[in-house]
Amino acid sequence: MDHYTAEAYEKVRLKIVENIDRLEAYRAKFPGKKPGSGDIHNLKNWKRFGAGFAWDPEVYVDIMKNPDMSDAELMSSLRKTESNLMKKWAVVDKMPMHHKIALRTGGDLGLRTPVKIWMETRKRLYDRFGFEPGNGPANLNAESQFNEGIHLQRQNAAGSPLRKTEIPETVFQEIKTNQVGLHRAGQKLGELPELYEPLIGASDKDQAAYLEEYIVGQLDRFEDARNYPRVKQANDTLNDGLSWFLTDKDGGKIDAFSDTQTLKDQPVIKAVNEATSYKDPRTGEVFTLDELHGKAFVGSGKIDMSPENLTLDLTTRKGKKASKLLVDHGGMRLKNWLLPGAALLSVPTIIGNVAKSAEAYKAGDINKGNLELANAGAETVGAVIGEIPVVGDVVVESIVGSGVGDGTIGGMDRRQQEFEIQQNTVAAQTANKIFSDPINELEFAAKNPQEVIKNVANNDYVQRGVKMFGSAMRYTRGLQLGI
Repeated sequence: MDHYTAEAYEKVRLKIVENIDRLEAYRAKFPGKKPGSGDIHNLKNWKRFGAGFAWDPEVYVDIMKNPDMSDAELMSSLRKTESNLMKKWAVVDKMPMHHKIALRTGGDLGLRTPVKIWMETRKRLYDRFGFEPGNGPANLNAESQFNEGIHLQRQNAAGSPLRKTEIPETVFQEIKTNQVGLHRAGQKLGELPELYEPLIGASDKDQAAYLEEYIVGQLDRFEDARNYPRVKQANDTLNDGLSWFLTDKDGGKIDAFSDTQTLKDQPVIKAVNEATSYKDPRTGEVFTLDELHGKAFVGSGKIDMSPENLTLDLTTRKGKKASKLLVDHGGMRLKNWLLPGAALLSVPTIIGNVAKSAEAYKAGDINKGNLELANAGAETVGAVIGEIPVVGDVVVESIVGSGVGDGTIGGMDRRQQEFEIQQNTVAAQTANKIFSDPINELEFAAKNPQEVIKNVANNDYVQRGVKMFGSAMRYTRGLQLGI
């Protein structure tokens, strides 16, 4: 921390301490009375949010840029910074976020220690544990998501998708018996004044040694909850549902609850969760993916989903939101032959149409293959051509005997790279020719996907599909499912 940053930090720190002292003095003088309404008169909030600032001031960019803001502005910014981070990390609406290390660990020790010593204390803890407490991504991230059952041993919040399935009392008893609740009895934070006050004037070495004990205990508690079978089966269920529709930029499976996730990814995942529905094949009951997380938590294991029971509808309000976030984001991709902006997309329907056309081409019945692709409509034709191998990895390999990729996003990227090398010497082709001369044109399309994509919107079959579904079309890379 440079001189100017340290100076700004000290201004804010002292302002927080001044408010804490003011409210503690009032409470001592007028026990049982409130000094006023609102956060600015809330002692608990000054202590909690103030401690968060002391642990990781770098997170509070607005405050550090304007350390002379008013007390009301300061409290508002302290609260909003944490609240916004929690909302962005959560992939399920109203899902609680739990810091690995509580902000109140060590009480007011950080707030009442001058910056030079406190920064050294933080450094010692970083060297010991590999991260710092606070609201930074090492202490508050995708791993921090827990439902209220494991968090506070209570029902999920009203209005949360998780609340669609009530948590039975037997599950609460199980959590209590197994001692895995995050806020179960016996939690020690070292926040009592009689414990931390003697350390206020101590060395960074002594402060770090004092804090270590309380950090270790919380890390153990956090891991107990993360590894609890009910937590894992709920998380795995949601991730498995996502895996049918979404991939990371490298084509890998996304884990929405991993500490490797980045903050910008989570709102996209949340939107896809909300737009994706699952129909229980036994009961016919319909759940969104985020609702299914709550159902899986109380069940006997992970819910195994077949693609025919999953639908991602990008024509709804939530679907359009997911589509826009995906396009704007650029770091994740839809998969399984899906395109943002198309009509209702049901995985089995598209797979079935493409599979039929592939089998027809393999059998040498070109006319039937063309017909099946046309019947697939705008979604299937657009997705197949948009992904190119068209029927690429299925058909070109069978007909002309040359593989065009390994069926992965990486394979697509390699084909794109090959095209970029050849693009100056390859004449432009039209999508219509794919249907009139599939053997030669499929081979061309597999090698030169971008040239085909430029012309695909004018293809006769695509235009018929557009009219059939009454939906505009857009294309995106990385839409894929092996068949």
